[in-house]
Amino acid sequence: METVSTAELLERVNKLAELLEKALAKRELYPPRLTKYEVARIVGARATQLAMGAQPLVDIHEIGTTDPVLIAMEELKRGLLDFVIVRELPDGKTMKIRLKDLLELEKSV
Repeated sequence: METVSTAELLERVNKLAELLEKALAKRELYPPRLTKYEVARIVGARATQLAMGAQPLVDIHEIGTTDPVLIAMEELKRGLLDFVIVRELPDGKTMKIRLKDLLELEKSV
């Protein structure tokens, strides 16, 4: 295991603090992916729409089911849904991100 002097450790911590401050100032500090809670919310909302009579965006014969939840999950996997994710930042402000943009960012990371 590498031994690090107190001065080096303090320098590393200061650099990390600077990076975090810059990220917060630019509002870049958010997960560049969908969280499990966002996925559940999107699938649930779309499944409700499908159950209420909305037309599926995928061929149900192709996926072999009429279950609204499975159809909604398939639509999400294919990136066919046009939803907006609203995230609340620690300072109380909100950030709106299009689902398609977030899925593209997730693929690039």
